Amino acid sequence: MLRFSLPFGAAIAALAPLPATAAEGGGVASYPIEPVFTAFRDACGPVPSWEETVAHVTAAGWTDVSETGIPELAEFMAFAEEAGQEAVAELGGAMSAPALFSKAVAGENLAIVVTEVVAEGERVTGCRLFDPGETRDAGAATVSALVGSEPTRLLEREGNTIAKYDGLDSAHESFDYFFIPSGSPLEAIVQFNGLAMKIDSTGPVSVQ
Repeated sequence: MLRFSLPFGAAIAALAPLPATAAEGGGVASYPIEPVFTAFRDACGPVPSWEETVAHVTAAGWTDVSETGIPELAEFMAFAEEAGQEAVAELGGAMSAPALFSKAVAGENLAIVVTEVVAEGERVTGCRLFDPGETRDAGAATVSALVGSEPTRLLEREGNTIAKYDGLDSAHESFDYFFIPSGSPLEAIVQFNGLAMKIDSTGPVSVQ
């Protein structure tokens, strides 16, 4: 099966050596994770392909801002494009242009990015949510309750949280939750701080 290392994958390796710190208590529960998680899950759906996922997100009422972009994500998008193209070139594959959407949910200005990589006859389709600049970590325990399972891998270091799960649907390869605070060493790597979630699915490339 094709394995494509997406930009946040580097964050896990960078975070692992850091000493663990106790989770901070104040304000964590105030982030509206339940409506944000539900909106993201329902918008992405099973993520069967780039085209179908874009259609699913559009039907869920998200606004396509691919042409204008989102200024708060500009540095991350440039980083992801460069890192993605380098990885795809090594595999001899191709990467779709990202589709970018925005929507306000529970008072949060959110973005969804849909991408797809094709190589060796297989695809990796990604649907990602970003809340740029968010300062409240929803917390792995709360996210796990919404997912309905414990993470297969959990890192909580220096105020950062990365929780990896098998997926939200049997069609998903994985579901990940990230919180990267401003000033984190990870921010310099991925060019992003705030809260993010991602769903990946994999499968053979459909022949039209």
